[in-house]
Amino acid sequence: MSRFPRLLIAAALTGIVMVTSCTGNDGAGAPGTDAPGSESTEPTEEEIAEQERAQREQDVRDAIDEQEDALAGPGDQHRDQAAELVADMTLSQRAGQVLIGEYSGTDADSAAGMIEELHLAGVILMGHNIPGGSDSVNTEALAEQIETVSAAGSADDEEETGRAVPPIVSVDQEGGLVTRVGAPLTEWPTPMAHGAVHESGAGQHSGGGLWSAGQAHRHMGEDLADLGFTMAFAPNADVTIGAADPTIGSRSFGAEPDSVSALALQGLRGLAVAGVAGSAKHFPGHGSVTDDSHDTLPVQPQSLSELRDRDWLPFAEVIEAGAPMVMMGHIEVPALEDGVPSSLSEAAYAELREMGHDGVIVTDAMNMAAIAHRFGGDQAVVEALSAGADLILMPHSAPSAHSAIIAAVETGELEESRLEEAAERVVALVLWQQDLAAGLLAAGPGVPVPEDLAERMNYGPADSEYDGALWEGTGDSGDSGLTDVDAATVAEQVAAASITVVEGQCQTELIDGSLQIQGGTQQDRDRLAAAAQEAGLQVGNGPVVTLLGGSTPGSGDVVVSLDRPEALADSAADAKIALYGRSPEQFEALIEVLTGAEASGALPVEVGSYPVGHSAC
Repeated sequence: MSRFPRLLIAAALTGIVMVTSCTGNDGAGAPGTDAPGSESTEPTEEEIAEQERAQREQDVRDAIDEQEDALAGPGDQHRDQAAELVADMTLSQRAGQVLIGEYSGTDADSAAGMIEELHLAGVILMGHNIPGGSDSVNTEALAEQIETVSAAGSADDEEETGRAVPPIVSVDQEGGLVTRVGAPLTEWPTPMAHGAVHESGAGQHSGGGLWSAGQAHRHMGEDLADLGFTMAFAPNADVTIGAADPTIGSRSFGAEPDSVSALALQGLRGLAVAGVAGSAKHFPGHGSVTDDSHDTLPVQPQSLSELRDRDWLPFAEVIEAGAPMVMMGHIEVPALEDGVPSSLSEAAYAELREMGHDGVIVTDAMNMAAIAHRFGGDQAVVEALSAGADLILMPHSAPSAHSAIIAAVETGELEESRLEEAAERVVALVLWQQDLAAGLLAAGPGVPVPEDLAERMNYGPADSEYDGALWEGTGDSGDSGLTDVDAATVAEQVAAASITVVEGQCQTELIDGSLQIQGGTQQDRDRLAAAAQEAGLQVGNGPVVTLLGGSTPGSGDVVVSLDRPEALADSAADAKIALYGRSPEQFEALIEVLTGAEASGALPVEVGSYPVGHSAC
């Protein structure tokens, strides 16, 4: 039996037509009286029960609406306050308020100085900024570093600093391959693992994949917030095409637009519940181009109708539900604007606005080859803002980008009203995140979940497909609800519910007391060996278990893909298993399946001839 929690489906929240009794033809008799010759106007027990049910459903809808308003992004109060703050800014302050800079190593003082001098919106921390490295983070040193950055420009004399809102402290933290801050923080599988849960029978019909995505991102956000981060550039709303996609792969939730839409929304909401601003990325969709924008400018040849039916569907649906921020990628879409990257294309930004997005649009890193090698540094920053960007991520030089923006406004190349609009959106986003993190809205850290939503499994609007899904808690207390499950338990459950047998027999002992391990990294082999020994198995002889760390096929008695599963198609083995990550919990789940336990997941992407949703079990 799967270790993933037992899932239930509650009644759909549909409108109820109130049933009333009919009175006599003469209309005589006051309510509640039994006049001779007339029927009673007293409601029956069935009518009372129906009214109570309708009221209960309306109470739930109201509670969901209030929670959604809090989690979806800035409200009118934040936008109004932002407009007032930006109106009082100088040109130099506005120019800085639309830039996210980077800095070298762990020199937080230099980062703080840059924020103060240039009035930057904030900074992003990359791998080289993390003390101790991604696998063994010195969390105390990291928290001190972030505290220094966060305090930049926070002197008592506001006229001296001109700081309208605290600096943004951001990071790329998706889980799986893109994890900047590692252990001792909880290690999460790739996003595709949630897709594997969602595409399985339990996940698809009971919302288990949605639950896992929402809760994994909530715990991820809580870890980041504890260190002082305020923004995470996650989740991915890219729909992967599978093996031909060289960039996104297991960073995507999968190959089905509807599934990606639902899971991306859960990711955004999970981060917001933790008080962290998230960002759906990378519009116009990086999962279906065959080049990597880190190296060159990918070209998306599809028509607008094709894009709207597939790649853009997750963005449209997340935006409809409410998204605080969307990231614009560096992809040429000739159907929108020939020869121009989407991050510099007015038509691309217009598409997002026409979908209804009124929040921040942040560019992907502007120092990536797709922009830096062909479109220039400072000029590209100005063009992005003119086209519709609100926040510029990682210009090649923050000081020169700041100067270029000021010069462009002074020459009329960049309209000052456009810069003011962008700065207002960024400030509103920060105000919202600060209120959310402080527990001042109807959701967020420390805000009690309304009683009406105590057993609600998933986030999202009241009319969403999986809104009614409940999770029945498995703890000793019998409590249930979104916030009752700790990070370690969620990680274990995702691992157990996502692992997929692509070929081979199910619930069969694939190894008999021992195994040999090959492939993968040294850490992969060590983790699998540790899980095997913990289960009482011998390592060094017996069936060969081959770990695949990329897209190259392998052979053995059992072949296991650790990230993306497509290489299993051309691998030679009696049993092929997709793991979707390299966490200790996932290797423990692998040992359980190798010794006869159920494998609950299903493919979220095509693997050779096997379609999305396939499982050999």
